Amino acid sequence: MTNKNKPLVYSISQPTSFSGKDLIGFLQIAHKEATGEFISSSWPLSIIEPSFLEDESGNDFWTKELALHILEYRLKEDYDIKFHEYQKDGENLLVLVIEDLKLFKSGLVRLLDDLLNPNKKYLLYRMFIKTYRTMSVQEKLEYHQKKMREEIARKKSSKK
Repeated sequence: MTNKNKPLVYSISQPTSFSGKDLIGFLQIAHKEATGEFISSSWPLSIIEPSFLEDESGNDFWTKELALHILEYRLKEDYDIKFHEYQKDGENLLVLVIEDLKLFKSGLVRLLDDLLNPNKKYLLYRMFIKTYRTMSVQEKLEYHQKKMREEIARKKSSKK
């Protein structure tokens, strides 16, 4: 494999809560570093942020935690964007792999268009925002274990 065929890889430390704003910012930074140019003058954060904040669902997408396993799958299947959770040296990373720059650029433009399209955006918001419905099996298990510990602690404290 030559240097020309190596995929471009961008990563960030996984924040405790990865929101829509974080996702768009990460994708825009990766695009800028990969191509040397901004996506388009119509999609800087300062211009698109009001579009998300104009209603409750958009505000939730922009500020609340996203379901990363669903985001990873949907970005790959629908937009040809390879986005992964990865652990290296005990640190959780979010990784973006760009194998084909043209596919990545067109997928990113389609994603931004869909997130701003009044006919598609609410479905995407609902799909991406982390709720009990969108948690992974492991997250649901951890959630129930936490609730059980809280309930046991509450019962013990009420007996005293």
